[in-house]
Amino acid sequence: MQMKNTFRVSGVTLLILSIFLIHSCKKEKNPTLTTSAITNITGTTATSGGTITDEGSGTIIARGVCWSTGITPTIADSKTTDGAGAGSFTSNISGLNGATPYYVRAYATNSAGTGYGMAMSFTTFGQSPTPTVGTATNINTTSAAMNGSVNANYFSTVVTFEYGTTASYGSTVTATQSPVLGNSNTTVNADITGLTIGTIYHYRIKAVNSLGTTNSNDITFTTLGQVPTVATQAATNITTVTATLNGFVNANYLSTVVTFEYGTTTSYGSTVTATQSPVTGNTNITVSINITGLTAGNTYHFRVKAVNSLGTTDGSDLTFTYTITDVEGNIYNTINIGTQIWMKENLKTTKYNDGTTIPLVSDSTTWINLSTPAYCWYKNDATTYKAAYGALYNWYAVNTGKLCPTGWHVSTDTEWTTLTNYLGGESIAGGKLKETGTTHWNNPNTGATNETGFTALPGGYRYDNGAFYYVGFKGFWWSSTEYDIYNAWSRFIHNGDGNVYRDFYSLYYGLSVRCVRDY
Repeated sequence: MQMKNTFRVSGVTLLILSIFLIHSCKKEKNPTLTTSAITNITGTTATSGGTITDEGSGTIIARGVCWSTGITPTIADSKTTDGAGAGSFTSNISGLNGATPYYVRAYATNSAGTGYGMAMSFTTFGQSPTPTVGTATNINTTSAAMNGSVNANYFSTVVTFEYGTTASYGSTVTATQSPVLGNSNTTVNADITGLTIGTIYHYRIKAVNSLGTTNSNDITFTTLGQVPTVATQAATNITTVTATLNGFVNANYLSTVVTFEYGTTTSYGSTVTATQSPVTGNTNITVSINITGLTAGNTYHFRVKAVNSLGTTDGSDLTFTYTITDVEGNIYNTINIGTQIWMKENLKTTKYNDGTTIPLVSDSTTWINLSTPAYCWYKNDATTYKAAYGALYNWYAVNTGKLCPTGWHVSTDTEWTTLTNYLGGESIAGGKLKETGTTHWNNPNTGATNETGFTALPGGYRYDNGAFYYVGFKGFWWSSTEYDIYNAWSRFIHNGDGNVYRDFYSLYYGLSVRCVRDY
């Protein structure tokens, strides 16, 4: 009986011992999990996480991701802590360095230890900044706005503009928008003052972030202002003693003093301030001035002159002369000789100054003994002879008193004498009146100096029988003074000497005419 009880005790004991041994030999298990894909990567942050597929031998007490630049990060490296328990979780990674390769893996910890997901790699965004320089705006004489854009490439970026008169710059100004952030082009600009007028400036953008410094390309702008732009324009309102000088001036943004220089040579000698002086702005401004005290018949040179703080600009040289226009619109230059004002060309009108027509007589038979007014062209060839020599008139046309423009008349015999006396007498006056050279005069054109500017030409004449003579050899000019009932006084000049000859010719002859101004 005693033996049976002992067996029962031993059986229970053995069962308990077996259960204890089974449990004491079971192995503790770490969690099993996967690492989520890396998303939302920036220069300093990223998003990952994990999913716990098996808690292992105990409840999850910590979970997250860990990362490093090594290929097997652990919780001894940087990590997140994203709660506890099974399931999926999201981890926000921060504090990263830009443009850096990283490895990350999920982790989970239970009472047995820490399990890790597979390591995944990514590279943070970010690089040195990208600046793009733009065209300068609001350019004025001493100021401008520099423009451009900067991509910070995920890192706070300090933006400045460098500028100066060379590509070495020398001056720096911080952009209004500095610092810039993000990963898009941010417009940047800076206003600068104290610049030099009319000067080329270089500038560029300088952008600095934690990854480095980037300079943009160099571009230039020119501050407003330069020496004036001018143009001399034709004189107007010309009379025997007055004229209006004209031109235009662009001040090119700087206050500009405007004058006109004038005189009988290109040395000028006289200066007068334009009515509109000074001028400003950046448009062509018409300038003018009325001048007086001129000498009738002289040719005057003039030009506009403009001065601003950057320099002086002279306009081109122009000339004007007191001219006369007849009723047909033919223009005659004038010349002052002593107290007289003469036309410098022979008369060529085919109408009287009242607009009525002078009879043109080409036929020689009709011309013979014609006792009424008439004119013709040498050899009846206006194409060849009109421009240089003018018309040939009989004295009856002269005697109408209507040949010359209003305010002018055919010179009298006395006025011809006054002219030759002023020039030193008939024996030398011809040379002073004759055009020089042999363009119109035949050789030898003795004594010709044309120092008076009268420019006498050898237009020949028409004889009373209608024939033409002496072009190239002699010039003949009527006076308005009769010699007798058949003849009138005239003057002629020869190519062979320097005389002025006083003679009388039949009223039927055709001679040239020079007009002299009324007094």
